[in-house]
Amino acid sequence: MSWLRKRKNADNRIANQDRPRWQPWRRWTRATIDLNNPRHRRKLLLLFLIVNVLAIMFIVGNYKVYQYTESSEFCGTACHTMAPEMARYEVSPHANVECVDCHIGPGTSSFVRSKIDGLKQVYAVLTDSYSRPITSPVHNLRPARDTCETCHNPAQFKDNIIKTILHYDNDAENTPIQSTLILKMGGWQESTGMSQGIHWHITNPVYYIAADEQRQVILWVGIEQEDGSMKEYFARDMLNMAQTSFVDNAFENDEIRLMDCIDCHNRTAHYIPSPQEAVDDAIKHGLIDQNIPYIRYKAIETLLSSYNSTAEAYTTIDGLVDFYSLSYALGSNSTTGSETLLDPAIAEIKNIYSETNFPEMAQNWETNPNNARHTPSPGCFRCHDDKHISVDATGEEVEAISAKCNLCHTVPIVGRGDELIVESPVITGSAPETHADFSWTIEHRDVEGAEEQACYQCHGQAFCNNGVCHNLNHPPEMLFTHAEEYYEQGEQVCYTCHQDILCSRCHPGGIVKNP
Repeated sequence: MSWLRKRKNADNRIANQDRPRWQPWRRWTRATIDLNNPRHRRKLLLLFLIVNVLAIMFIVGNYKVYQYTESSEFCGTACHTMAPEMARYEVSPHANVECVDCHIGPGTSSFVRSKIDGLKQVYAVLTDSYSRPITSPVHNLRPARDTCETCHNPAQFKDNIIKTILHYDNDAENTPIQSTLILKMGGWQESTGMSQGIHWHITNPVYYIAADEQRQVILWVGIEQEDGSMKEYFARDMLNMAQTSFVDNAFENDEIRLMDCIDCHNRTAHYIPSPQEAVDDAIKHGLIDQNIPYIRYKAIETLLSSYNSTAEAYTTIDGLVDFYSLSYALGSNSTTGSETLLDPAIAEIKNIYSETNFPEMAQNWETNPNNARHTPSPGCFRCHDDKHISVDATGEEVEAISAKCNLCHTVPIVGRGDELIVESPVITGSAPETHADFSWTIEHRDVEGAEEQACYQCHGQAFCNNGVCHNLNHPPEMLFTHAEEYYEQGEQVCYTCHQDILCSRCHPGGIVKNP
C-alpha cells in the first residue's frame, strides 16, 4: 500500500504545480480609470485632496520644526547644558537677537555645518559627555564680519561716550564712589582718512597668536602696514628665550587670528558680572538697602566663597541674619523695625548668587573672562601691558605696546560721597614726554606756578580737584612703602586707579591677596 500512497503524493504535487498561484497584484493591472464615470472622478478628486493636504501638513510641519530649532527658546531650554548661557542672555543687550543670528549667521552652508555640528552636541547630551563648564570662545563661531557687522558698522566713526560708574566703599556707610570718564570710541573717519580710538583695532588689520584656548595670553601681535609689511610685537618673555620661530609655524598652520569685534566683546550676550559689580548695581537700584552697615563688604565676602551647591550657598547667606542680629540688632529678633531692611537684602544676595553661579555646570563669573574691560580679567591688558615689544635688526627694543591709562579713555574723575564731580575734558593730541613715565603722577606736584598755565591748556583749572588722586595723599616714598598701605587699607585703595598689570612690573610672580 505504500507504493500507492507515494503515487498519490506524486500526482498531488504535479497537480499543485499546474494550478496557477494566487497573484493579488494582477488585479490592479485590470483596474482602469474612466473619467467619464462620476464615481471614478469623485474617488480621484478625493485622492488628490488627501495627497495635497498631507503634503501641506508635511511642509508646514517641517517649517515649524525648522523655526523652533532656530529659536532662542530651543537653544536655551531644550538642552539643560545651556542654562547659564540662557539666564545671562535674557538680561543682556542682545536679548532680542536670536541665538542663530550670531552663532550661525546667514547662508545655507553655515546652516548645514551648524546642523551637522549639532548632532555632535546631541550625542554629548545623550551620553552626558559635554564639557563642564562650557567655555568661550566658540572656536567654530563665524567671523564678526559675517555676523556682528550686519548690524554694527565699525567703519563708521563713533563719537566719544561719557561713562559714569557708581560703586560703593566697604565702610560702614557703604559710601558711594562715582567715577566719570570719557570713552574714546573713534574708528574710521572718512573726512580725515584716519582711524583712531578704541575702534582703531577693527578698522586696521591686527593679527595675534594666543597661547591658550581662551586667548588670555598673547604671544605675538602683528599690525599690517599700508605697504603690506607686518610690524611685529613679541611678548618679552618669548624674546628672552629666543623663541620667535613659532610665528612662522603659526602662519603655516593657519593659527594666526585676525582681530575682530569678538576679541573684545566676547561676552556681550552671556556676561556674568562679578560679585562686586552685581552688589554695587543692587545697592544702586535700592534692592539692597545702603543703610545696612557694611552690607556691601559682607555681601561680597559671602558671594566670593566657594560652595558645592546652591542650597549650601543659601544657608551661608542666611547666616548674615545671625551676624546682624548680634552686631547691629538687625536680625529677625529685632524690635526696632529694621528687619524690613535686612530681609530684602538677603533675598537679593541669594538672587545675585543664583544669577552668577551655576554649580551644576561648574560655571560662574570667573569661568569665562570678559575682554571688553580690564577688571577683574586682563581684557585690554592682554596686549597693552608694556611687555609686548618690537625689536630692530640688532635685537634692541624699539617700542612697546603702551599701557597708558588714557589711550582708550580719559583719566577717571572720581567723587566720593557728597563730593561734586568736576569737569572731565577730552584731551586730544600727543601728551608731553614728561607724562610718558608713570612717576609723573608723583613728580608733577613739583611743577612751578608759572608752568601751571601750560597744564591748564589741556586739563582745565578744575581738573586737579579730582578726588581719585588728591584725596589719597601719596607720600614721596610711596614706591617703597605702598605695601604697608595695601595691607592696612585693602586693595580698593590701590585698585581705584591701578590694576594688577601695573603691579606685575615689579611683582612678576603675582600679587598676594590682602588678608
